[in-house]
Parts: sequence; C-alpha cells; structure tokens
Amino acid sequence: MKKIIIAILLITTGFGCSNLDLAPLDARSELTFWKTDEDANIFLNSMYADIWNADAYLYFNALSDDAYTRREDYRNIGNGNYDASNGVVTGAWSSRYEGIRRANIFMNNIDNVEDISESNRESYKAQARFIRALHYFYLVELYGDVPLVIDEISIDESLQLVRTDKSIVTDFIYTELATAINNLPETDEPGRITKDAGIAFKSKVHLYNEDYQSTVNLAGELIGEYSLFPDYEGLFQPQNENNDEIILSLQYIPIDREHNNQYSLIPPSQSGYANFSPLQELVDSYLTIDGKEITDASSGYDENNPYVNRDPRLEATILYNGHSWTDFDGSQITIDTSPGAEPNGYNYSSNTTQTGYYVAKYFDINARNQTNSGLDLILIRYAEVLLNYAEAKNELGSFTEQDWDMTIKLIRERAGLIGSALDFPGGGQASLRTIIRNERRVELAFEAGHRFFDIRRWRLSETVNSGWLHGFKTDESLEDDGYIRVDFRTFDPAKDYLWPIPQSERDLNKNLTQNPNW
Repeated sequence: MKKIIIAILLITTGFGCSNLDLAPLDARSELTFWKTDEDANIFLNSMYADIWNADAYLYFNALSDDAYTRREDYRNIGNGNYDASNGVVTGAWSSRYEGIRRANIFMNNIDNVEDISESNRESYKAQARFIRALHYFYLVELYGDVPLVIDEISIDESLQLVRTDKSIVTDFIYTELATAINNLPETDEPGRITKDAGIAFKSKVHLYNEDYQSTVNLAGELIGEYSLFPDYEGLFQPQNENNDEIILSLQYIPIDREHNNQYSLIPPSQSGYANFSPLQELVDSYLTIDGKEITDASSGYDENNPYVNRDPRLEATILYNGHSWTDFDGSQITIDTSPGAEPNGYNYSSNTTQTGYYVAKYFDINARNQTNSGLDLILIRYAEVLLNYAEAKNELGSFTEQDWDMTIKLIRERAGLIGSALDFPGGGQASLRTIIRNERRVELAFEAGHRFFDIRRWRLSETVNSGWLHGFKTDESLEDDGYIRVDFRTFDPAKDYLWPIPQSERDLNKNLTQNPNW
C-alpha cells in the first residue's frame, strides 16, 4: 500500500540477498543495478528516508521556547552549553551530506537506465532534485556557508572541500526547485513528492530569505487548490492520514517502519516517559476562544482555571492538569499532573513531566506496545502555505481583510475559535506581524522544528529563548509568580544564530573554516 516504505525497506536490507560477493549498491561499476525502472525507483524511494529523522522532527522543537527535553545533546544546545563536538550538531551535518551523496549518486546513474520511460526518468530526477535542495536548505539555515557538492566525489576530494557562500547555495536551491517543479508528478500517491510540494517548499525557502513577493506568488498558486481538514485534533491521528490538507508527509507504517516518539510524549500511566515536555511559554501563547490574549483584562482569563475558554488547539496539542483523555482501552481518564500526584504528577518520579505538561498531539491509540507508532509525520500541509502567504503579504505591507479571510480566518475557524477571533483586526504592520507569528506558532506547534527555525529567522532567539523558561504554576516558590523554573537558557546573538562547523569534520579537512566566535 505504501510503495515508498516498501522500497526503503528493500534497499536498507540489501533486497533480502545474502551473497557477500555482490558489489555495493552505490558502486559505479555495479553490473546488476541501474538497469530497470524498478532499480531506479527503489533507490529513489530509499532517499525519502533521508528527508527528516523522526527524532530530529520532534526534538528540534525543544531548542525553542515551546518545549523542554531531558535529552542532554538537545538540551545543551537549547541552553547554550554546547560546542562543535555536540552530537546533534555533528549528526545534522553528516546525515544531510549523506542524503546529498545518495542524491548525487542517483543523478549520475539515472541516465544510464535503459528500461525506463522518459517521463518516469524526468519525474525521478525531479524528486531527487527536491530532496537534494531540501538538504541544502537545512544545512545553510543551520551552518550558513557550506560546501556545495553536486557530484560524486572521492574521499580525497572530500578532504579538499571549502565552504561555499550561502547566497550561492541558496541560488542553487532555487534553481533545483524550479527545475524540479517542471517535472514533479501531480499524483496524490501517499508520501510522494509532487509538483505542489515543490511549489509549497519553494515558497518557504523564499520566505526564509525574505523574498516576500516570490513567497506570495508561489503560495498563491496553491490557495484554493487544497482544503483544511475540518478537525484539527484529528489531523494528527492515523485514521486521517493523507487527507486533503496534507501536501507532503514522512511515511510510516505499523510494524514495518515505526517511530517511537510517542514514548517521549505521553504520561507514565500510558507507558510513556516524559522526555519532551511543553513549556508554559507555549501554553500562554494560546488565545482565548474569542481571540484575546490572556494578558488582556477583558479576556476573562482566570489564572486559577487557566484552560477554560481557550483556543481549542491548546487541548488538542497539550495534556494539562485535569485534561480528559481517552486511554488505550477506549476508557475516559483524567490526567493529574499536580505536584507529587501518582503516577503522572510533576516531580512524582524520574519518568514524569518536568513542566506539568505532556503532549496530546500525535497520540496513536493503536501504537504497538503503546509507544511504537506507524503514524505519518507531516512535513508540509496547506495551513503552512496559508501562513507563508499571510506573513509575506504583511511584510510587503499589503495584507488586507481579504487576505485575512482566506488565510488566518480559515485556520482559526477550523480550530474552533469564535466571535471576534475571526474578525480582521486591522492595525498596522507591526501589530499584524505579532498576530500572524503567534498564529504560526500555535498552529504548527511541535511540527518539523518550525518554531526553532522561525525564531532564528525573525532574530528573536535572544529575546524569547533566554533566561528562565517555565512550567505550570504551583505556588511552591515565590519566584516568577509561582511558575516553576525549568531551564535557564542563554543565547548569544554574536554566534548562536549559526551552529559551529563540526569539529570532527574540521579535523579531517583543514580547509573548512569555522563560524564566527566558535
């Protein structure tokens, strides 16, 4: 049913062969591969596994003011206590370049395949270009200037590489995506990179590089071509995978290809281990149901009853104290996260939440062993396209009531907000910017590291990701009005907007310069 996953499994298990004399799959002298359409398709589909690692998809969000993690490698980046030997810093570099290496191998061999239609050949090339461009996009966002490698190279050649200016790499990304879009398939085969995925991703790249008119033009091509799934909570549940909002998702399937992110998200009573916990700063960003900030005196917000009459996306995303929850056996339970409460309370055990919150989003009631899930992870969806469009229009100074109605209003209506929350707020560019950015935060919470990359490109990290970040209110301490202090973050704008080039890479290749102040 999921051809991409089947191909990934085939290639990563050596096609089930045990003949040790077989040449490696990526050897240029391979005599038994690169012959048929099936060969090319299997190799291409295996490259889909490189797009995003499930761990990184989740834990990049803990590098922002949305979440806290116990995982030391990520936590150290979040609080500024890391260097060029950090495992995440090193792993992100190596995994992206491994994906680029496979893409280069593919591009160098696809034209040698004889038993293939030209339309399929061009479609496969386009998908490989998209994947290669995606890898370079994340590399330049994390490291700035990076080596641009578009061909197979030897080990000796790899040790002579120098960093390419980010602007040149970005131009390459634009060219790759533009070429890909012309030949990407329009099929709705689950998980397949399509022409619309290329358009949506290219709009994101332009947005990140402040080319707002191109963002508007590209996102505008998709507006009206998709629809928002009517149930925000249901959008992230297995029974609704591949719905009309999904433009591209990372494909998983029970037993054959699973991730265990759920183990880090759910309470111990459900066999979880709170290795990833939402922060109070995220909880506070959810408006009241009629669209008012909780700091607004007219909002009706009650700090002693904080989860009532809030944006319904709060309940769909975060498990809070008193949250009603459907257990694995279908029964209704109430989650008690109060200090010391057995078994899910804050500080009850080393398995419980460090913030007073767990994660409701992505809950897979059918997960094997309650933690191993075949739930797809959404990479691009229509709501993001609408948010890209809204942000770019506002940065151009031309965001109108009509734009509001076809972007933010639609998103809020689907979420279940009512009344004045749906009305165009007017005001100037600055006030609209605050509204649009917050909408992006709550709508895309815990998805593909959006918040981490957003606060970096908006140059907000030193403001929102510095000092104490908090969990829920317990009044056990007079500090910070009774909200528990969870993690002290430091962010140095003179260096932290770029990660260091991994020390292991520089040890091998003395031509790789280091980023400033590292």
